[in-house]
Amino acid sequence: MTQKKAPRPVPRGRTLLAALTAALLLTGAGAAGSGTAAAGPARDDGAGWSTPGPQRALSGVLSPGPVVRAQTGPTTPAPRAGHAPSEPERPGHRRMRTGPDPDPDPVRVPDVSPRLGGPLPDPGRAPSPGGPGRLALFRDTTVPVTTGVQVPISEPSTDQLGRDIFATGNRHAEFSRDNGRNWTGLDPRTVFGPSFCCDQVTKTDARYHRQHWLLQYLHPDLPGGHGYLVLANSAVGDFVNWRPYTIRPSAFGYSDDLSTDYNDVVIGDRYLYLTTRIINYDPEGNYAVVAVALMRVDRADLAAGRPAHYDAITRTDITEELRVPQGITDVAYAAATSVDSGRGRRVRLLVWPENSPYVTTVDRSVPAFRYMTNEVDGAAGDCSSRDGVVNDWCAYFKSGAVSAARARGSLWLTWPAQQYGTQRPFPYVRLTVLRESDLRVVRNQDLYSRTVAHAYQQIAPDERGNIGYLDAFGGGTGNAHYFPGAMIGVFDDITPASPSVDYFLPGKGNACVYSAEDEFDGNWGDYLTIRGLQRVPGAWIATAMARKDNTVVNCGADVPMTIKNIVFGRERDRGAYERSVGTDHR
Repeated sequence: MTQKKAPRPVPRGRTLLAALTAALLLTGAGAAGSGTAAAGPARDDGAGWSTPGPQRALSGVLSPGPVVRAQTGPTTPAPRAGHAPSEPERPGHRRMRTGPDPDPDPVRVPDVSPRLGGPLPDPGRAPSPGGPGRLALFRDTTVPVTTGVQVPISEPSTDQLGRDIFATGNRHAEFSRDNGRNWTGLDPRTVFGPSFCCDQVTKTDARYHRQHWLLQYLHPDLPGGHGYLVLANSAVGDFVNWRPYTIRPSAFGYSDDLSTDYNDVVIGDRYLYLTTRIINYDPEGNYAVVAVALMRVDRADLAAGRPAHYDAITRTDITEELRVPQGITDVAYAAATSVDSGRGRRVRLLVWPENSPYVTTVDRSVPAFRYMTNEVDGAAGDCSSRDGVVNDWCAYFKSGAVSAARARGSLWLTWPAQQYGTQRPFPYVRLTVLRESDLRVVRNQDLYSRTVAHAYQQIAPDERGNIGYLDAFGGGTGNAHYFPGAMIGVFDDITPASPSVDYFLPGKGNACVYSAEDEFDGNWGDYLTIRGLQRVPGAWIATAMARKDNTVVNCGADVPMTIKNIVFGRERDRGAYERSVGTDHR
């Protein structure tokens, strides 16, 4: 869900966690809590910031609901070439009004030194190795949306196992059983009850052969309504019969008068990990984040459709989002940049071994960056073109939007940063890599351009531990302009330092707006999705969107979008992909 602006290796990790927990206790960290942590006296790697001490999770059981058989729409072939009446808008999901920075010492001058790397290639000038090393689209599918409602804030999510694909958008969902040749729609507004809106995320659990589908529900009588999540699963390839579990704020120790939003799911060894935010609406329809939440749910329980054990914590020292890295095993991490102090100078990691009820906290210093947010005067991103043709499509995006991956004994973290001067004239992406054995920072890099903005970044590991990358780009200088589209990239043995990239999806129109007076202040949503293609080394599945034309549209309108669902990798790995799906590899 997006918000409207107010008026203007140690692969198994147990040794590491024991050492970290002991260190926190020896330095006088606060006693374990019971779900929600406040600040305690633990210290980081020399900066001396205050962070919470070891925290004990609360536990409970999620009750399964009866299996729901979803009503499907017509099966529709995907378009073979090209990029192939309005619903009433829901109340504006706005944030509290813009004001001064709450951080007493915000970053004014970021680090833009050469040590953070050179710029990415410009659109249309992205070189790629030839032959087996060429970056290629193995499958390039435009998803036909025939059921539900398609809005310009698409926020697509997807995953695939073999020939079976499940995909979601903000208010629609589709599946394919033949590797994207034909698609069947589901209407998320009708499957699990009323009040659906709007975020959806999907993830495949290959071990148990289950497709997980996380949906967000908000009370229609906002403001003052309440909300909840539905975590449902179906057999991979079925996609019609779903076992739902309802998750309310009370599962995290909060009142059910509150709501949840900005959700994600990741698979670990034993648990499915879910992150969300607990939010509260004011009488004007604005909302504030009360806490961020992290839950782990037993995968075997979910797969069996029985009461599912869970553990959960909430945090008030993190003000926006938590994200668990894709690729974790028996130690979960959750990363945040939206810390309560020191924003723009550090990242915070929560560390949670699967054999422990305790979560420990580690802070790490990073090169200074300007924290991007539309809630602080002068801190908003500007992704517009300099000729005024492309609007500010990232006006609502924030540096709290972390994407993370674990691979080859390292934790990869990415987040957006605000533009600065001539070296970073557009919003860009910061990449930080930590060594998993001691959680020390070993690499910092900026993924930036002097021609276009890069935002909405997502990363994921493949089966080999290489990192796939996806973001949205747009902007332009001089007389050149680029409507928001999407770029893919790969960090691997061929390009370990700077990724091979492909601006595979050009945009044809501007982001949506909320009102005529906000015409230059656009919204592109909250997230895109990339995942390593399971059981296929060297391949990733990703989904992104672009406008089909440049008419001015309201963010709540029913507007056809180009929704791309692709598989990509190096040409050398095309054969492995094609063997995994048979000869049909559209």
